[in-house]
Amino acid sequence: MAKILDERGDVRSTQELNKKVTVSPTEARQGGAGRPVLMVLIGGLFLALIAWGAAEMFGESTDNDAATDRQQTEPAQNGQATPANQGTIDNTPANGEQMQPAPADRDPTPQTGTTNG
Repeated sequence: MAKILDERGDVRSTQELNKKVTVSPTEARQGGAGRPVLMVLIGGLFLALIAWGAAEMFGESTDNDAATDRQQTEPAQNGQATPANQGTIDNTPANGEQMQPAPADRDPTPQTGTTNG
């Protein structure tokens, strides 16, 4: 019988290393996937919902939509008129003039990849 050293430095026999051990599937599992795991998952979800609700309440308390709306409507109430076409572009040509063609980023006549001849 041969003697060898294992990874810890203990002397072991080859017969001991070749021994087969039979283990049931329940014993071979590293951990049970039962009620404790489910409770941890539900607890994590519950804590995430609490954090989300706290963030929503904090965001609503610091929101200043009412102040922004009031500032935007005040100039119209003071009699200051804003132009009706503010932010729009009118591309229609003047009476009697032709519309200018839009610039193209490539040749309008497509070229073929084959040659004749």
